[in-house]
Amino acid sequence: MKKLLLAVALAVARPGWADVAATPASRVIPLDAWTFRTPNGSVHVENAKVPGTSHVHLMEAGVIGDPYFRFNEREYEWIAKESWVYETQVTLPDDVAPLAADIQGKLVFETLDGVARVLVNKELVASTANSFVTYVLDVGAFLRSGANTISVEFAPATEYASDAAARYPYFVPATENFNTWTEPSHRSFVRKAGSDFGWDWGPAYVTSGIAGAAYLELQSRSLVLKDLHVIQSFPNGNKDLSVVDVTVRVSLDAMHTRHDNVTLDLFVNNALQTTLTTMIPENWAENAAIELSFQLVNPTLWWPAGYGDAYLYDLRVDAWNADFSSSLSHKSGIRQVELVQDDTTAGNTTGKTFYFKINHVPIFIKGANWIPTDSFPTRVKPSTVRHLLDSARAANMNMVCARLPCCSILPLCHDLCVLLRVDLLLVSQIRVWGGGRYESDLFYSECDRLGILVWQELMFACGMYPRDSDFLDNVAKEVKFQVARLRKYTSIAIWGGNNENENMMEQFVEAPIFPPGTTFNRDIAVADFTKLFVDLIHPVIVAMDSTRPFVDTSPSNGLYSVDPYVKRWGSSNGIADVHFYDYKSDCQDYRMYPHARFISEFGFQSWPSAASLRNVSSTEDWKSFQAFWKFLKYRERHENGTAQMLTQMERRFHIPFPFRNEKWLNEPAGAQSDEGFGFSIAKRIEAYLYLTQIQQSLCYQTAIRTWRRGKNAKLGMTMGILYWQLNDIWQGSSWSSVEYSGRWKSLHYVAKREFAPLILSTHERADDGAMEVYGVSDVNEDLQVDIVYELRRTRCGSLVKSIDRQAIALGSLVSFHVLSMNYFAVRSFQTDIFSLACSPIQESRSVEVLNVDAFLDREATSCHRKSCFLYVRCVARSASTAKVVTSCEDVYHFFASYKHLNLGWGNVVARSVTKTIDAGRTAFNVELVSTGFVALFVELNAPGVLGYWSSNSFLMLANETKALSFIVADGEERETELSAASFSELLRVNWLQKSYDNSVMAVQ
Repeated sequence: MKKLLLAVALAVARPGWADVAATPASRVIPLDAWTFRTPNGSVHVENAKVPGTSHVHLMEAGVIGDPYFRFNEREYEWIAKESWVYETQVTLPDDVAPLAADIQGKLVFETLDGVARVLVNKELVASTANSFVTYVLDVGAFLRSGANTISVEFAPATEYASDAAARYPYFVPATENFNTWTEPSHRSFVRKAGSDFGWDWGPAYVTSGIAGAAYLELQSRSLVLKDLHVIQSFPNGNKDLSVVDVTVRVSLDAMHTRHDNVTLDLFVNNALQTTLTTMIPENWAENAAIELSFQLVNPTLWWPAGYGDAYLYDLRVDAWNADFSSSLSHKSGIRQVELVQDDTTAGNTTGKTFYFKINHVPIFIKGANWIPTDSFPTRVKPSTVRHLLDSARAANMNMVCARLPCCSILPLCHDLCVLLRVDLLLVSQIRVWGGGRYESDLFYSECDRLGILVWQELMFACGMYPRDSDFLDNVAKEVKFQVARLRKYTSIAIWGGNNENENMMEQFVEAPIFPPGTTFNRDIAVADFTKLFVDLIHPVIVAMDSTRPFVDTSPSNGLYSVDPYVKRWGSSNGIADVHFYDYKSDCQDYRMYPHARFISEFGFQSWPSAASLRNVSSTEDWKSFQAFWKFLKYRERHENGTAQMLTQMERRFHIPFPFRNEKWLNEPAGAQSDEGFGFSIAKRIEAYLYLTQIQQSLCYQTAIRTWRRGKNAKLGMTMGILYWQLNDIWQGSSWSSVEYSGRWKSLHYVAKREFAPLILSTHERADDGAMEVYGVSDVNEDLQVDIVYELRRTRCGSLVKSIDRQAIALGSLVSFHVLSMNYFAVRSFQTDIFSLACSPIQESRSVEVLNVDAFLDREATSCHRKSCFLYVRCVARSASTAKVVTSCEDVYHFFASYKHLNLGWGNVVARSVTKTIDAGRTAFNVELVSTGFVALFVELNAPGVLGYWSSNSFLMLANETKALSFIVADGEERETELSAASFSELLRVNWLQKSYDNSVMAVQ
């Protein structure tokens, strides 16, 4: 058998040039070195590496500095407003060019980010205006023997969008972002990441360039497999998954091989499953498909994180004949996805359910929203993507998950070693938000491997869009390309049409942002929306992938009819998914959170850590409060965001002076010294940044606890929580739980705890002040749960009184009411079990209720709200084997705000640091000791070292010892080489009282 030859031409000494060897049937010439310049040559970069974009090329050439540094975003506006030209040359020998009739020349650009013209030898080949498709251009007629010049000319996307908007017959509105130089951007008119123009969590660079691989492909005769699509069906009906019919559809590019026979072999886990031999007909279309089918009996199913193994079958298709061979492989899981939207009258309102079933099992979705990881996508490293997904997994999300080595990394875990597989799973779903980019193949393959479900939106967000024929044709090509690319990934569970486009109609009516003389016409907006998302996109997705559900927008409101497709306009908490933001109400008041079926967005902001901000600031920015405030406010893109953070913080914390006085901060800096403020300026800044993250985590803690309790019918039938947002695009204020540097905020550690399979939560009822304790289990087996309640002193943590010890039998996958803190609770308790099936529940039986103040007076002498707190802990055992299955995180309920508690200074130190390496993962193990007093929100940091702690942002009782591990991010060689002594020198420990100055602690 003669193998297909792929000859890769090497670049010669002159950058951008390549010579081609003769005669192979297919030749691929990489185009990875170009000149990059302005049209007039005023800026000229030799040997610009592709993939790359404008800012990256200029930064690598030393023309500009780090675009993220200080105020460089504004300094570098000129880059987005400039036109840019790429140019490279390819030399073809005489026997190849001019191309004979039996030779094809294809110029391939995987991503042209922006608006471009492609020229070969100064002749226009194509004009492009979509960053989300791969362009395969037939250039055979433009090539010649000898040197060939290939040019790509990028026009400013801002100018293109503005011109298109001016030509359009009516105004097409989109949200405008605060403190952003591009506004009004008219971003809806260009198919490019909306966030490139700025967003309320990120900057505007509007970069452009050849952002994907580029190559020239010459073919004389070929037989090449191009794509693979796996289709599953269950012949015994969707209720029986014991038998699955699998069809593997492969695209075959056959050039000048008509009438040739071709054999296709399909291997499953390296075993030959089926063979097909066929003749390629005369009318064979380019990339036409061939199907191979087989059946699996009792297949190993793919499960989302926390519900089973994410098992993937190895599939490989070999195509061959006497002259050629080609192979294509993919890992694919067997699973069934359902989005259940049934009518219901149960719960707080009538409406419909909204939850996912995987393999017939209802899944309570725990996850987060994903935004672009960088303003400059070509510099995103695979390790960055893996670290973020690994972080999501380690935080118990099931729309993201994986595994860690156990006892060698957590040397003191003893019996709990068996729990790691469950307790370190956090995210079950990630929502790829529609205002950014479709993610890389690496992202989706990692989600497949880790058991992370993906809510995949198309790239439309927060605005109206045009519906002229050119725009619709462009979108149709994009949707077909992306669905064909992504449908093979097992993890994708749902297609979403856009983010908040329908929701924007209501906002535009209530708070118009239109130019003078224009008004918002909702009828036109509805027509535009329907034409794009209902009439165009929905049929394309259904035709290409009918195995997954589709929602035309998020938040959504369901349908009146599937066939015909009839939308239900408007919004309702009792139908479909909800986005929820409220920055004015107390975020720790559980009553502010609506009873909703599925929360696909909610959140509160914080600032990055001091270490992250130091990477993009100068020492001058830290010498005065006014200088730092100027730097900080520049990086605020959510209007009034800083004030909103401060409002939440002031309810429960002492705010370091002068951050509670914005008027003073905005005045010119006078003579300031560290001595005048008790703490140094830098220490006060660090304390302020730390408190924003603590407050953010408390907001999310209350929200997640409330909605997880709401799994039962009485409290909303909630079946999913996707918080906004997982990651950052730069170092600025945002809703993220992981900073741009990869460092976990306090929120991420809290999310890990609150997304655990079994949790307890407490709150005081607003109507009568009674304390309630709830438990929620996502463990898929019956449990015996032992719960201990104690009153302890806030100053030192000493035991005041052991209130009760409960042993509760609970079924699998339930939300349950454990206890009302009343007089009878001292000797007994009440329990109601609510099933996952969302069936109606019985009302709790009536008991005498004694509010918290009365309870403290009656049951614990010398205890009052400031001096005592409730400590709750639990362990769960299998009801059938009595073995420990999981544990609850300890719950600490304080009866007063933190600024009013009787606290001592506290002191927390690292007593020892050791280093371990297991299965290639490095960990630094730290023994932490608290002396003297209770320490609140203890936080460990190792600035500059990428990884995460086994736990963080926790409470330590006086004289308590904790064993913690810092797990180094996979693949970080520098951190792996770090010694325990060096890590110890980097280690920083902070806690709440340490962020206060003497004047605050003197009144405690």
